[in-house]
Amino acid sequence: MGLVRSRVDIDDLVARVNADLIRLVKQEGVPGASVFLSSGSNVVEAAAGVVNTRTQVSVTPDAVFQIQSVTKIFTATLVMQLVDEGLLGLDDPVQAHLPEFRTADPAASERITVRHLLTHTGGFEGDLWQPTTSGDDALDRFVRDLVSQAKQYSPPGKRFSYCNAGFGTLGRLVEVRRGTTYEDAFRRHLAGPLGIHELAFSADQALAFRTAIGHVRLEPDAPLRPTRHWALMPPSNPAAGNQLAMSARSLGRLGQMFVSEGRSAGGVQVLSAASVTAMLRPQLRQRDNAPSPTDQGLGWWLTRPGVAEHGGGAPGTVSMLTIVPDQQLTVAVLTNADDGARLARLLLDPLLCDLAQVPPTPALSVPDAQTRAADPTPYEGQYANRQICVDIVGDIDGRLWQTKRRQNDELVMAHRAGFEATSDRHELRPIGSDTFVRVSSTGEPAGTIAFFDPDAAGRYTLIADDRVASRRA
Repeated sequence: MGLVRSRVDIDDLVARVNADLIRLVKQEGVPGASVFLSSGSNVVEAAAGVVNTRTQVSVTPDAVFQIQSVTKIFTATLVMQLVDEGLLGLDDPVQAHLPEFRTADPAASERITVRHLLTHTGGFEGDLWQPTTSGDDALDRFVRDLVSQAKQYSPPGKRFSYCNAGFGTLGRLVEVRRGTTYEDAFRRHLAGPLGIHELAFSADQALAFRTAIGHVRLEPDAPLRPTRHWALMPPSNPAAGNQLAMSARSLGRLGQMFVSEGRSAGGVQVLSAASVTAMLRPQLRQRDNAPSPTDQGLGWWLTRPGVAEHGGGAPGTVSMLTIVPDQQLTVAVLTNADDGARLARLLLDPLLCDLAQVPPTPALSVPDAQTRAADPTPYEGQYANRQICVDIVGDIDGRLWQTKRRQNDELVMAHRAGFEATSDRHELRPIGSDTFVRVSSTGEPAGTIAFFDPDAAGRYTLIADDRVASRRA
C-alpha cells in the first residue's frame, strides 16, 4: 500500500484503524485503548473502551495513559540534544559529568560511559524501585542512594541487560548539564517544541486530564478491576518512566520527529539529523542467541529491518511506540491492561505490513515435548536479583523447570496494584546449548531464557530474559 497519499486512502485507513481497535478491545478484553498513526502528512486517531471500568468514562484521543518505559526514548533524546550542543560526548565516562556516580563496583564505575547507559550495557542492577523522594532532588538521591548500591553483574560493555537505573542516571545527567529538573528540561526542550500538550508527571497533574488507570486481576481467572493506586512505582526515577503519562497523539509527536529527520510537526529542528541517524543505528545485538534477534540502538529497540520500537509496561498498563523512518510511518498504542501487549501486536503487525511492507515478527515456536537438555546439572540452581528469585530444577524425566517468584519492590508493586503475587512455573525446552523456550502449562511459548558465564565446574552463573539474575551460592 505504501504511503497514504489520497483522500480515499486516508478515509479507508481511518475506518480501518477505528474498526480494528474497537474489535480488538472487545476481543482481547482490554478496558480501553488509544491509537495515533501518522503516514506521511496524514494522521489517524482512534480510541475505544473506557479509561476506568469503575467510572465508565470513555477513552478519547486526548485521554492520557501512563507510557512507562517508552519514556526512555524521551530521555535518550534529551541526552542526544546535549551531544548536539557539545555539552557531552557519547563515550565520555559518566563520572566526567556526575562525579558522584558509582555502582557497588568502584573500578567498573569508572569505565561506564554515556553510550553504555543508552544501550543498557552498563552491567549493573537495573530495577531499583525503592522510593527516594518526590521532590526536585529525586534523581539526585536516586543516583547517590540507590545506584551506588547496585550490584555489578558484568563488565561495562560486555552484554545487554535492560537497566532502568541507567536511564535514571541519564536523567540526572540531563539535570546537571541543563541546570534544572528533569521535568523542566523535558517540558522546555521536548514537550514545547514537539507540541505535546496532554502530559502529566504525577497523579496530581494527571487529574487535569481524562486519565486512564491500569486494570489487573486479583487472581488469574478473576475479572479485571482498576488498580488500587494510579501510580504503582515511586516518583524516584521519572527518566525511566515511573509515572509519566500522556495521550497517544502526544507520544506520536515524538515518533513523527524521528521519521522527519529531527524536525517537529511544526518544523522546529528538535534534534539534529545526525543524532537521529545515530540513535537508529544498531549498537549491538540484545541477545546473540535469541530466536528473533533484536538490535539495540541508542535508546531504541531495532526489532526488524527498518523498524524501531520501544514498549512500556507495569501491572495493568502497556504502551508501544513504533516507527518506520523510511516510510514516514509512526504508530503509538496506549492501553490500560496487561492484555494490551497482545492487542498492540495484533493491531500493529497488519498495519506495518500493509503500510510499510514490514513482515510480522516470526512466532516463537515450541520445541517438541521430548526435547531435553543433555545434562541439566549446569543449569540447576537458584538465581536472583533484587526483584525476582528463580529456581531452575530438573525432574526425574530429565525435563528442566523454572519457578519465578517476586520479591522486595515487586511485592510492593503488586500490593499497590491490588493483586496477590504468585509464582510462575514453566518448563524449559532447549533451542541451543544455552537458550531455552519457556513453555506454559497449556503448551504455549512464554518467551526465552538464556544462561551465561559458566564457572570452572561448568555451572552457569547468570541467567537473563532481558534482565540478568545471578546464581546464589
